[in-house]
Amino acid sequence: MFASRPPLRTVRFPRFGHFRRRAVPVNRGTFGRLTGPPPPRQARTQHAGKQHARKQHAGKQHAGNIRFSAVVAILSATSAAFAIVASPVGFHPNVAAAAKVPDAKKPADFNAKNFGEPLSAANKWFPLKPGYQSVREGGLDRGHRRLTHRRVYTVTNVVKEVAGVRAVLILDQDIDGGEIAEQALDLVAEDKDGNVWYLGSYTETYEGGEYVNSTDGWLAGIRGAKAGILMLGSPVVGSPKYSQATIPGEGSATAKVSKTGQKKCVPFKCYSDVLVIQEGGENVYYAPGVGSIKVEPRHKGGENETEELVNLTQLTTQGLEEFNSEAIKLDEHARSTAERVFGGTPKATRIGSK
Repeated sequence: MFASRPPLRTVRFPRFGHFRRRAVPVNRGTFGRLTGPPPPRQARTQHAGKQHARKQHAGKQHAGNIRFSAVVAILSATSAAFAIVASPVGFHPNVAAAAKVPDAKKPADFNAKNFGEPLSAANKWFPLKPGYQSVREGGLDRGHRRLTHRRVYTVTNVVKEVAGVRAVLILDQDIDGGEIAEQALDLVAEDKDGNVWYLGSYTETYEGGEYVNSTDGWLAGIRGAKAGILMLGSPVVGSPKYSQATIPGEGSATAKVSKTGQKKCVPFKCYSDVLVIQEGGENVYYAPGVGSIKVEPRHKGGENETEELVNLTQLTTQGLEEFNSEAIKLDEHARSTAERVFGGTPKATRIGSK
């Protein structure tokens, strides 16, 4: 159990890497040490790039405990690799698919018939390959302290049908003080033009290894939610703003291409031909074949929230299976904790399974 952990506020942003959700302490305090299996990750609240305050809906407080010793063992091994040497892993398709720039004001641009295989590395800015795992260190200024946390993103080999499209489940885990505080699923799919779409999400919060609440749950086509674009297939400066998603009660978030051909160094590596996307009050940097490598505020002042890539890896088949199982478990839990959205929807399944 925790010795003394401050309550958390979570702010969520879509990213590659995938949708930046950040669990940060609201009050000062000392993070406790975990004596049992670490808890999965604190609440995702807001969708798509806007820094709104999180709406806590009444979760089922006694829905049960979910333990993650196997997953945490893998995350611990990943963390240990940071102290050694990590080999860059990326996907570099020779030619990116040409993409029509959809009008953010026309939801009809989303067409289930325009999607094919759920997993693809065709979009070099947002590669969807099973086992692709990236890790980022995040931080913000709070008073005289710099608070940090770590986020681990894993592209699984699990899909779920949403709005007539087979969407890939991406597991997004936030680690604070050496323990998982929040865990979420993001559902994405790439269309035939190379655009990567955001079709839904679900987030759970934990304390001391025990389920606390489910704070976010939406799926495109249900209760008024609409899919949006996370990354254009061929991002070009001057393209119109595009919607990243529309969620009932949250509104819509938009993004636009700011710069291309930039150079940017992060702890993991220096990159060239970097793409910069403006998302709300932040600039998000994307490297080809890698995805998001850095997030920083567009203007100085405030809490100066940042996030930088510190590791990339391609999981083994055995390692990926642990995350596949976790994603399926979360989807199943969502069917009861977020029943009005996930209840009655097709179950998530491994690709290739019947």
